[in-house]
Amino acid sequence: MIKTLEDIQLLNENIELECKLANGRDGKGELPKKTFWETYSAFANTNGGVILLGVKETKDHTFEVEGINDIQKVLDEFYSGLENRHTISANIINEKDVEVITIDSKTIISIKVSRAPRHIKPVYRTSNPMDGTYQRVHSSDSLCSADIVKRMLAEQIEDSRDNRILKGFDFSDIDIDSLNAYRNMLSAHKPEHPYNEYDP
Repeated sequence: MIKTLEDIQLLNENIELECKLANGRDGKGELPKKTFWETYSAFANTNGGVILLGVKETKDHTFEVEGINDIQKVLDEFYSGLENRHTISANIINEKDVEVITIDSKTIISIKVSRAPRHIKPVYRTSNPMDGTYQRVHSSDSLCSADIVKRMLAEQIEDSRDNRILKGFDFSDIDIDSLNAYRNMLSAHKPEHPYNEYDP
């Protein structure tokens, strides 16, 4: 959670964090439309991440709060883009994912982009998944090859198959050792997940 100037100074861009200045030509604030939506696509198609708007990277790869003067303009551009399918193919943002933060009298925007479920992937820019789908590779957004995009499209079908209830099976068909191993991994990786409360 970013709350203080010290938090900003400790940042480094990685597979789940991207900082963008978002000042615009007039210096008052503007969503960096091309690069922002590339990062949104990349996070959605990989493991999710946080985009900080109003934070700049210096030459020595540290970060400074620049702030955004016209916060409402940037938010309006963001929400307008979310609902425009020529801008981005899917809106996977909840209200709690967007936070306006004031640090050292300067205001920035934090946007959490979750990993998209398989039935929504690929999340892509423009109207063509073949030339607008990105994935996160280290600290950069990488344009996906046609093969990767085709695999995501194929997994949409597999995801819908996973949601079907199979007839003629009951709990006795479950391999208990495999189920317990899965529950142990889930508990270790996500200790707060509600599934951990279920009886074995």
